[in-house]
Amino acid sequence: MAPTGPCFTVGPRGYFSYAPDYSSQQKASLLGLVNGFVAKSTVYDARGQRWQSKGIEAPYRRSWWTVLLANTVYNPWITVTVVWREPAAYGVDELKGAYAKAVKQDDDILTQFVSRKELQRRIAAAQSFAELVEVYQWASTDQEPTDGDSDS
Repeated sequence: MAPTGPCFTVGPRGYFSYAPDYSSQQKASLLGLVNGFVAKSTVYDARGQRWQSKGIEAPYRRSWWTVLLANTVYNPWITVTVVWREPAAYGVDELKGAYAKAVKQDDDILTQFVSRKELQRRIAAAQSFAELVEVYQWASTDQEPTDGDSDS
């Protein structure tokens, strides 16, 4: 079993993204692999299931050599396959909390085109996975500035 269809991915250091057709086979940098980025991510699917990795199948294994190479001179993009634990049910409030936390930690990725305050307001108002998708798509497009918009 694996997550499929529309999914949100929540990762370390405030990473948050949406994929309309999620796949367990992912492109990752060697550095991301050895640092455990993919393995530490959580996927929320549209069916209300939260997925967490139990391992990664990759052409490289973590060793002192791959860590040294990935951090210095050799950091290729590779294809990895995530192996999943049994999913657990989640509520929309959990996903909204993860999204709001990512916005709070954001370094101008999620808030590139919109104010942090307005994005947080729309996340809080969303009542379903589909509404959170709409919020994400809205925030991902260049917006006209509005009076009173602030980044606080």
